[in-house]
Amino acid sequence: MTSDAELSKVKTLLTSVRDTPVNTVDGTEDVLQPIYLYLMNIPPSASDNTYHWFCSRANQLTIGAATFLLRLFAYDSPRVDDWKRRLKSCLLGCCQCIKGFGEVKASSRTTYFGAFSDDVLKSFYSSFDDWELSVVVEALVRSGIDLSNSRLASRTPQEVPQPVLYHMISNMRIFRDSRIFSLIRACPPISTWPLDPPPPGLFVLVMDESSAVRQWAKAQIIKSTQVPMLEHQFVTGHELALQAVISALALSREGEGTTTDSRLPYSFSSDSSELWAGFSQILRHLPTEILAKSSEGVGYRRIVTGHLHDIGRQFSDILKCLLFLLKRLGNQLWQGEGPEYPQVVFDAIKDNPSFCDMLQGLKSVNEKPWFLLWFGEYLATISDSAMYGDVLARIVDFLCEELQHERFQEARPAVMYSAVRLLATQVRKTQSHEMSSRRMAVSSVLDIHTEVFISVAFGRSYANSQWKEVRGAARELITTSLTQDVNEIAKSITTSCEFLAGRTKVFPVCSVREQMWKKTYESLQTNDADGVVAIIAIVAQFSHIDFLNKTAYRRVLSSPNAQAFDAINRCLTISRSGFLDVVSKLANYNQRSFVLDVLGRPGVARDVMVLMLSPIEDLQGAAKTLVGQAFDVDVRIDCFRALLSNLSDSSFEGIFSFLERYIHYAPLVPEACSLSKSLVQCLTDVIEVLCSSPEGLLHDKSFLRSKDKEGPAAQIPRLWNLMTRSITVIFKRTHLWSEYFEIPDMTVWMRDALIFGRDLLAQWRVMESASVTATEESSSLLTGKIRKLSRMGKNMMSDLQPVLTELARWLRLSDEELLHQSFALLQTVLECFRTTDVPPSEASLAKLNKHVEASRKDKSGASKTKLDASRIAQLEDALTSFEEEEEEVEVLSVVRAPQARPTQPHKPPPQKAQAAARKPNDVVPRKPAENDQLKPDVMKGAFPKFQRLSASTSTSVTKPPTLPSAPASEYSSDSGSEAEGMQGGLAALGKFQRSPKVKKPMERRQVKLLDIQNQAKNATMERLHRREDARRRALRLKPDTTGLHRTLLSWNYDHDGPDPPTVGQKAPLLHIPDTFQDYQHYLRVFEPLLLLECWSQIVQSKEEVQGVYDCRVTSKRFTDDFVDLDATISEPVQKDWRLGETDVVLLRHPEGKKSIMMKVQSFRTTPLGSQMGLRCFVHVAMGDIGLHINTVWSLKKVFSLSTLHREYGALVALPHYDLFQTILTPKLSVMPPLEQREVQHTMSAYNVNEPQARAIIGSLKVDGFALIQGPPGTGKTSTICGLVEAFLQKRPRAATSIHVGKTATSSEPVKKILLCAPSNAAINEIAGRLKEGYRGPQRKASSLKVVRVGTEKAIDISVKDISLDSLVEQKLNGQAPNDTSKDARSEINVLRGEIEQVKQVKQQKLDELASVRDNNARMVVLEEEIKKLNARRMTLTQQFDRLKDKQKSDSRTLDALRRRVRMEVLQEADVICCTLSGAGHETLEQLDFEMVVIDEAAQSIELSSLIPLKFRCQRCIMVGDPQQLPPTVLSQEACKYRYNQSLFVRLQKHRPDAVHLLSIQYRMHPDISRLPSRVFYQGRLLDGPDMDVKTKQPWHSHPKFGTYRFFNVNRGQEVSTTGHSLKNTTESQVALALYARLCKEFSDVDFDFRVGIVSMYRGQVLELQRAFEQRFGRDIKGKVHFHTVDGFQGQEKDVIILSCVRAGPGVQSVGFLSDIRRMNVAITRARSSLFILGHAPTLERSDENWRKIVQDARERSLLAEADVSFFTTQATNPSVRRPPSPPKPKKQPAVTLPPQPDDLVTPKSFRWV
Repeated sequence: MTSDAELSKVKTLLTSVRDTPVNTVDGTEDVLQPIYLYLMNIPPSASDNTYHWFCSRANQLTIGAATFLLRLFAYDSPRVDDWKRRLKSCLLGCCQCIKGFGEVKASSRTTYFGAFSDDVLKSFYSSFDDWELSVVVEALVRSGIDLSNSRLASRTPQEVPQPVLYHMISNMRIFRDSRIFSLIRACPPISTWPLDPPPPGLFVLVMDESSAVRQWAKAQIIKSTQVPMLEHQFVTGHELALQAVISALALSREGEGTTTDSRLPYSFSSDSSELWAGFSQILRHLPTEILAKSSEGVGYRRIVTGHLHDIGRQFSDILKCLLFLLKRLGNQLWQGEGPEYPQVVFDAIKDNPSFCDMLQGLKSVNEKPWFLLWFGEYLATISDSAMYGDVLARIVDFLCEELQHERFQEARPAVMYSAVRLLATQVRKTQSHEMSSRRMAVSSVLDIHTEVFISVAFGRSYANSQWKEVRGAARELITTSLTQDVNEIAKSITTSCEFLAGRTKVFPVCSVREQMWKKTYESLQTNDADGVVAIIAIVAQFSHIDFLNKTAYRRVLSSPNAQAFDAINRCLTISRSGFLDVVSKLANYNQRSFVLDVLGRPGVARDVMVLMLSPIEDLQGAAKTLVGQAFDVDVRIDCFRALLSNLSDSSFEGIFSFLERYIHYAPLVPEACSLSKSLVQCLTDVIEVLCSSPEGLLHDKSFLRSKDKEGPAAQIPRLWNLMTRSITVIFKRTHLWSEYFEIPDMTVWMRDALIFGRDLLAQWRVMESASVTATEESSSLLTGKIRKLSRMGKNMMSDLQPVLTELARWLRLSDEELLHQSFALLQTVLECFRTTDVPPSEASLAKLNKHVEASRKDKSGASKTKLDASRIAQLEDALTSFEEEEEEVEVLSVVRAPQARPTQPHKPPPQKAQAAARKPNDVVPRKPAENDQLKPDVMKGAFPKFQRLSASTSTSVTKPPTLPSAPASEYSSDSGSEAEGMQGGLAALGKFQRSPKVKKPMERRQVKLLDIQNQAKNATMERLHRREDARRRALRLKPDTTGLHRTLLSWNYDHDGPDPPTVGQKAPLLHIPDTFQDYQHYLRVFEPLLLLECWSQIVQSKEEVQGVYDCRVTSKRFTDDFVDLDATISEPVQKDWRLGETDVVLLRHPEGKKSIMMKVQSFRTTPLGSQMGLRCFVHVAMGDIGLHINTVWSLKKVFSLSTLHREYGALVALPHYDLFQTILTPKLSVMPPLEQREVQHTMSAYNVNEPQARAIIGSLKVDGFALIQGPPGTGKTSTICGLVEAFLQKRPRAATSIHVGKTATSSEPVKKILLCAPSNAAINEIAGRLKEGYRGPQRKASSLKVVRVGTEKAIDISVKDISLDSLVEQKLNGQAPNDTSKDARSEINVLRGEIEQVKQVKQQKLDELASVRDNNARMVVLEEEIKKLNARRMTLTQQFDRLKDKQKSDSRTLDALRRRVRMEVLQEADVICCTLSGAGHETLEQLDFEMVVIDEAAQSIELSSLIPLKFRCQRCIMVGDPQQLPPTVLSQEACKYRYNQSLFVRLQKHRPDAVHLLSIQYRMHPDISRLPSRVFYQGRLLDGPDMDVKTKQPWHSHPKFGTYRFFNVNRGQEVSTTGHSLKNTTESQVALALYARLCKEFSDVDFDFRVGIVSMYRGQVLELQRAFEQRFGRDIKGKVHFHTVDGFQGQEKDVIILSCVRAGPGVQSVGFLSDIRRMNVAITRARSSLFILGHAPTLERSDENWRKIVQDARERSLLAEADVSFFTTQATNPSVRRPPSPPKPKKQPAVTLPPQPDDLVTPKSFRWV
């Protein structure tokens, strides 16, 4: 056993002698002894008792020791003999050791035996070989084989041991021994030989003369697994064997059959073919390194090439040997040869008759002969040489021309196949090859033989089974070549872009195979689906590339490269010309099933979708033709729908492919406008097909295939990602592209891109919902009714980040329309981020904040941003919601720096000091007390609390946020009690949630600003103030109204009763107080009352008859805690029936048991019916009411929320109003002292009387609210006109920008007035007066820009010309292109009809063509007609799509122009007139008003009066008369709590003396005005000058009539009527008699339109109408005005007949007849005569005011007993004498009213109103 130390020593010694070989002298005992002992100590193997020194059983140390000790063979000693015995045992017992022994003898020559010379080694191993021979012979003898027996070779020895046999064939010295050779040729059996490598002797035996020996040897060789053998396995024996083989081949020649030369001790075959067959076997196993070495000089290569001229059977094997050498050696085969030698070799083969014989011997059509494969290998070896092109041309010409002779009939397909495959290989190799010469050589050959290849690929003569495979290969060659052309075009464009960018100095020269493209298109047959599919795939690869723009390449066009530029566009033309015709022929000359089959092939639908997105009209047209024929559709959007519906997976792949190309290509080229424009149009269609409601595919579960992980639902996230990336590219690159196009063209498509972005974002929820269905989280996203944002949704929001970053650039655009669209899209993006709680990136926020910062004006007054103040405010508010939850700052006060004073005797309390120093703009809302936070929860009561979401109009809420607060008021520290109230009141409202997820607001630092002189402004506080202003503006203009929706939509429509159905605890109803503690108090009071009124409107609507239609639910989705539905009405609806977004509808189940109210979200009519989006709120208590998809419900309109919306919005936004605190706690300013001179000037300037002048001056001198009370006929309208004129005279002029050479323009909008009234009639009246130029009672010629805003039907014809729409149209007439929308729609309909007609005719022709037999002439005619029809259909569909796109573009252009002009009209206006509700319209949101005037303010409820106050205004002037009719409120219950009280009245209660009274009336005769002045106005109502003269009438002198009479109708009796009203028939008959007598007595007077008959009761009005119609006919209604008092307000007549109705002995109360305001209106309608019909006793005992009226008539002797006979008898002895008119009452001012000035001046003449 050898120790470790000895092993280490042996290893060291072996390494040393291997690396530094030693000879016999140096190999001393010190070296040999340890190694010898180590080797000899190794025992034999236990399994076979054999020593293993050279095989895998021995370790490397043993092999090394055994190899080194081979030198012992040169020694002679007992120890050496012992070594030889063991070596002999090793060689006789293990074949693997024999193999290893041979390898180490070869390898040791350079290692362990490297110190010996070659001669010494040769002699040494020669002796060793002889010894080995003796060992083998000895072993054979021991095995019983007598080598001296002459019959040995004739028998098969079974006893030869395998190691001995292997040794015999492995060692050539032993092998060539004649005795051994004879034994081997007996083919002894082989069982345990090593497989690799073949022993050297087998190389000789495979060429033996005996076929048995050859077969035996071949059987052993083919068992080798390592082919070729490794270089170290090639031993000396192999080299000796090959020398013999080569010698044998060198001696073989045709006709020289003998190879038994005495120099060859082996028996080689005399058949040359056998020799070459064996040699081909040998070559396979030789290492490449050996082949290369041996190929020097005369070797293997020369042996093979030298025999290529041989004729005979051996040529086949010679050619195989050449093929092998070509593959193995490559271009090394030609080393050392002349340049012409490869051609010599080619010619030798080509001209060899044996080669032709081989071709002619082909019999099978499908045979792929090996002897044609050498061409490709041969070309590969010379591909880098100069002769490549010539040789290639000769080869292809040989294959395609010479070998296509008819004598090679059977071989022609195989030869052509070989030629096609050869060229295809060359084409593919040249695609990535940098040598243009090689590419040109291949192209040249292709061009020469193009016609042949295309004929084979597409020609009819080759369309048979014999040529099928060749045809496929030829098509592959053509497609590969054409694809190479496509790549060449793309590469040229890329290089041209690099040239423009200066990255390369060479402009590319592009060329394509023109003839191949042309011939291909010409040769494709109409039914060649495979060919068309292939060409579609090719063209689709570059369908996104449009022709290069000359403007973008103008630098190139002015250089020598101009032709190269044109070449690129020419190549594009060549490669596409004919494509449309090819596809059209296939689509139109085949049956639909055939085309469907083509589209169904793998990849075809994908490529067709790519073509559909192409900007090239012909390519898109070809795709539309194919899809149209397959699915019977025509226009682009229908083609998209057909593809996505029927071939969704492939269609999505096509969209993805095109978008990915666009994203890569568009940033590369100088411009991609046409591509981008086309893409936007197509993607708009795709979005509509996928997402539109209800027919959008994403709403169809069967389309989504949610369980399929590769289905459409799973593809939506990728689609969204690619679309957003594409938009990002557009936004990023467009500003670079714009320099190459005209501005109008760029504006149009940039606008379309922005609109597409909004369309896409509008559908993100639909896409997210669809994609989520394919994920596992789809079932876990609903928490209650609120859906969480999915992982897909978060990813979608992440995809929007780069969009926002690039979109921010577009805010610098100067075009107003683009800026409008950009900002709208920006708002949409930010809203998406806000509603999903995903913050925008810091980079985006930084860019947007720059725009906000840029809004600050520099010293010159020029703004650094294009955004106006309104947009900046909206942007700043939107950005605020994304700021991190940082510590917030609350400004407690701003303390002014004290002035230097000598003494300071008194210091005010801190609170008052702060309040005095505080300004409204210095205030930031405080944090609310936690226990005062409103917690809106619709489940806990009928009236949910308000909540702030954001400044946007979105109704999607994730969590109900807390209530917004009011800013602290300058009045808040007036008293200790109010200061204490602030802690739990206003202060509790001061915190706004920045995100719905914030549960507990952070504490704010309280900061007191020191306003020290000369101290720079604090930038942080300025930013906070601006942000606060922006937030408040947004909350004023876009209040959240979802609280109203939740409550309203949770009600049960079928509930009975005046109160709404409550859900949970009912909110208490509270009387409206005169003042409010805080906003919460205001909210608690008004919200329940508003909802009561809302329910009353619903109850009233139940009595109205509405159209009922069946609607089908088509989709359903959750949006926060609402359910949104899409529904359709298929049946026709009434002409004017439609739904608005503020309408509420009722859906009732067909069985009638279940119903639910819904709010309309959208509505549109289509040719297929009406489509609508509806929103409902399903309370948990309602359960499942069955709102499932495809269920049918009855739908009817309930009522409109329009006004309620705006009132509710005003209630929500109130804390953010400038006048908020005054509204809570009314504080009217004291009437300022006025100078008489100023009063006189005002009277003269505006032609008003003194009370009017004082009202005008006083109102304009105070901020906040000013009240003007105008009794009937006192000139309220004139006063308002004077107010307008006075304001316009005093307003500062807008700043004007002056530029040299340009017209001066105003840089700021004019200061304007918002003039409102509760009713359209009132606002129409005052707008008309202003339009006519009235300033006060007098008309003036000065221009005043008045705009009436409202719906067309609400605007009176007298003011139509100043309506907003009319003014816009007037401006557009000079600016806008003609509105061709109607013409376009008509033309589109005509095109539809023509397309259908062409399709019908074409189908008839196709049917006829299919039935034609043996009539070629007719077939040709039909085909030509079909071709023309196809061309016509294509032309029509292209016209259709162009017209649709143009119509959409023109419509958008007109909308943009209209929007711009509308804003111009509004900005230029001096006065904007609208109703109170109309002031809430979004059209006015971008405007600011210096002053708001509300006419008839006492007739509007308080919440309506709040609507116009949402605008920033310093002053609100309210004009009205609380003594006339109150606001109209349906809910009588709400009226009990003063809901019908106006804000005017509540403000007046605070300080009645601050109200300006218009005290001179110009309507009534003094006899009439005396009564209302005394009863209703404390005698303060005076008459204008000469009113008795101005109102004098002929009948005044008649004893029965006069100016004023109270007729006591004794016999009358009130009775009830239907509708809960009353009537008095006697009074109606008396009224009839009175009118008849009046008309009869004064027949010369025309009383038409001068008489009004009025009553408090509708029942009496109807009775009066009936009686008058019975007497005078129906025409009387057109001459006499019958109406209730409420309906008569604002009107006046010369004669008024008032019927009081109430009469009866038991009547103790006269109901609302006792309403003093109705009394006042009823009495003050008459100008000349007032006749009251009533039962004096009933009235006197029932009401104090009526007692005064009756008493007044009695005192003035104007009370007369009357019945019908009173007016039918002659007045000879009148019972009543008309007393003279009493003197005008003296002024007796009440304590609570302001005294009239003593020096009151009355103008000489007044215009009465």
